[in-house]
Amino acid sequence: MVCCVAHAQKTVTLPEAKAATQSVAQRFEFVSDGPVGPGWARPDAIARVYFKSELPALFSRTLQLDGDVPERSKLSWIFTGPRAGLTVELTSSKVRLVERFYDSTALDGGGNYPDKTVREEEQQYVGHARELTVVVDAHLAVTVLLNGERVLVAPLLFDLTRQQLMFSGPRDEHLTLAGGLLAEAAQDATVTVDAAKVHQSMLGFGGSPSVPAYAELSDEGKRMYWQMLKRYNLLVDREYPMGSQLKQDLSNVEDLKDATPHYYGDNFPNGEVSDFDYSRRTRELGGVVLYEMWALPEWAIQAYTAEGKPAIDAWGKPVKRAAKPDVYARIVVEFCRRAKERSGAAPEIIGIQNEVEQPPEVFAAMTTTVRKALDAAGFQSTKIQMADAPYSWIAIRRIEDAKRFAEAWRATDFTAAHQYDYQEFLANPDMYDARLRALHEVSAGKPFLATEICLNDGAYQEPSYRVALQVGQLYQKDLTEADAEMLLYCWLLLDVEQPSFGASRSLMVPDRTKGWVPVASSFQLRVLGAFSRHVLKGMRRVETQTANGDLLTAGFTDGKRDSLILLNRSTIAQRLRVDWSGVRWTRMERTSFYDENTETAVPIEIVVQPGEIMTLADFSADEGAK
Repeated sequence: MVCCVAHAQKTVTLPEAKAATQSVAQRFEFVSDGPVGPGWARPDAIARVYFKSELPALFSRTLQLDGDVPERSKLSWIFTGPRAGLTVELTSSKVRLVERFYDSTALDGGGNYPDKTVREEEQQYVGHARELTVVVDAHLAVTVLLNGERVLVAPLLFDLTRQQLMFSGPRDEHLTLAGGLLAEAAQDATVTVDAAKVHQSMLGFGGSPSVPAYAELSDEGKRMYWQMLKRYNLLVDREYPMGSQLKQDLSNVEDLKDATPHYYGDNFPNGEVSDFDYSRRTRELGGVVLYEMWALPEWAIQAYTAEGKPAIDAWGKPVKRAAKPDVYARIVVEFCRRAKERSGAAPEIIGIQNEVEQPPEVFAAMTTTVRKALDAAGFQSTKIQMADAPYSWIAIRRIEDAKRFAEAWRATDFTAAHQYDYQEFLANPDMYDARLRALHEVSAGKPFLATEICLNDGAYQEPSYRVALQVGQLYQKDLTEADAEMLLYCWLLLDVEQPSFGASRSLMVPDRTKGWVPVASSFQLRVLGAFSRHVLKGMRRVETQTANGDLLTAGFTDGKRDSLILLNRSTIAQRLRVDWSGVRWTRMERTSFYDENTETAVPIEIVVQPGEIMTLADFSADEGAK
């Protein structure tokens, strides 16, 4: 990350501060020539003020000052987190914002600990600064306001958990500064559920296991892995079977040494290969298997020359090789036979192909040929998912193309998409709504599967809860705007050396320091769990409404069990009232920086903290996971 220094050219004239409507949570007073603060390592420093309460993931905090900051002095508002910190400095004429990392010895060491400034912003002002406000919001940004006037805005990806104040001034002069941290209050929010308005029926949640990574787990690690999948209800196994290295007789579908490698940076390769015992164990837990090949072996593709306008792939290159539909269908059927023999059943869903671009007529031929071959082989119950695209906008185009081939469109049971284009809108998720609505509309009633979600943009490789929360907004939007029946993360388990790859692309990684057992790679697992744990296969989504656009909601029921997911993306705590006739909540689950899907009894007053995801239910997900 490169340090960015911004100096505003225009001076801001501050308005007069308005009278505060909030009470004071904690007073502070500084005197520049006062006693030395007690403690070690600061021999002549003014004692700091520490605010003890922990900060939520999103927040707005305001300091009310009794007077101007004296000349030749500085008030520093220091926010800290586990990896990095933010400092806002206020003088009599300038406000400055500094972001810095301190989590690695590879960073610059200016003192007795590593520290590197990665962003600096400053703004001159004139007037009387009486209110200093810092807002850390759901746009992956920090905003600084003086007297309610916005003066600085900067991107902010990392988590902040605590705050303190430091006053600096000449020790031989009597300069004073006093004020208070204003208290934050909750606001009332009502959620109304209309259980008569029913939407999609859920198939489940899951992702793709790296079979080589799974094979590396110890026996105890494998036991823990299946326990974690059950706890988080991640029971959709999206399988990447052997691809380019597949032999014509399919004799190496489970051969680890032939796994088609996936290279991520300097990590050891994770590859495409099958494990039918893994599929069997998935089904024993009540799960399903989705089979989808990526690149086909050489003997299953042929040269392709377009008649007229060429087909262009997601990377802007013309398609010059295409699948042999009949050979591809033979691979699918033979795989289904082997899966039934070894795991007890054929895959419940066949995806036509993962991310590889084929001409529309070839996709159509692959779909119809596979359907006929599956039916002829006795696999009539195996359904077909359209070919996956890396971006939703490409999926929309593929659906439009598929509709030109009536037989192939009839044979398609599910539309699907990866959603890497969501990263274009990660700081402003609502801008993605139009694309999701278009995807839902073009699907024309066919159920939608969100088949691969993660972050692969280098700008967002920060393992913070705040970044994971942005992905959580996509889950909610997929469920409520695209009517997704399935939400799948990219990888369930990935073996990595470079931690950013695990934190962004996989929910779990093997921990070699604890005996090759799986651990959460980042906050992504708990955020997906906030949705997956209380939304069971067969549940239907029901209509939910609230007047607060920053309280995202999704309700589910199967007639016996009910759950309601609430994501508070505002900086204000929400005091909740739920209007769902006939439902009595018995369990509440909190998911935040501090709470890892913590299930408790329901309190009398329900308050959803800023940046928190809360699930209300009339059943316990933890009991079902035992």
